[in-house]
Amino acid sequence: MPSAKPPVTHVIFDFDGLLVDTEPCYTLANQAMLKKYGKEFTMELKGGMMGCKNMEAIAWLLEQVGIADCVSPEEYVIEYDAMLADMFRKCNSMPGAERLVRHLASKGVPMAICTGSCSRTFAQKAQKHRDWIDIIPIHVLSGDDENIKRGKPFPDPFLETMKRFPHIPTDPSHVLVFEDAPNGVKAAYAAGMQCVMVPDQAFLEHARLLCVDNVLSSLEDFKPEEFGLPAFD
Repeated sequence: MPSAKPPVTHVIFDFDGLLVDTEPCYTLANQAMLKKYGKEFTMELKGGMMGCKNMEAIAWLLEQVGIADCVSPEEYVIEYDAMLADMFRKCNSMPGAERLVRHLASKGVPMAICTGSCSRTFAQKAQKHRDWIDIIPIHVLSGDDENIKRGKPFPDPFLETMKRFPHIPTDPSHVLVFEDAPNGVKAAYAAGMQCVMVPDQAFLEHARLLCVDNVLSSLEDFKPEEFGLPAFD
């Protein structure tokens, strides 16, 4: 970590594709849904949706592929959510995620989750992993959180999450955000926070374009001491 960066005192995790491997589920469900309308779900579309509030992401998708006049987000989401529900319950954790969460908890580092998911889908995705996900005491679900009017890439979700720590950081620059999505990285930087990106290989170019300082292939590669956090034992 460059010496100019202040030490990290608080950590915020994204959820989908960062802690739990849910992103392939979204890809498969959107591919199946768009195929019905003769459209293709591309990685560019996926990148535009990642990190956003659920309904905002779907509305954007329908506009992008030109079927907003054929199906509303509310109609789309009924079948879409049904496809996702079964897949979510089978998702595995991402490499290094549980180890990092348990390590930071053992060292007393304040942690939170900030995701674009709503309460219902978050519960489905977290169900298999409650033994370590619930070690993180703060879950900010911007998909249906009334205090968050704008989702990522706006800074609102992360700034709201910061306010919910029992001991609020003295400055956003002391907060480290872990993200896998370009929109999430933009939101973290807009909030004035530090960011580590762990992108899908398909989005490595996005990481370069965003000039992300810290890009990892996996959470297994994270070195806490480089950010002023306690090193792994």
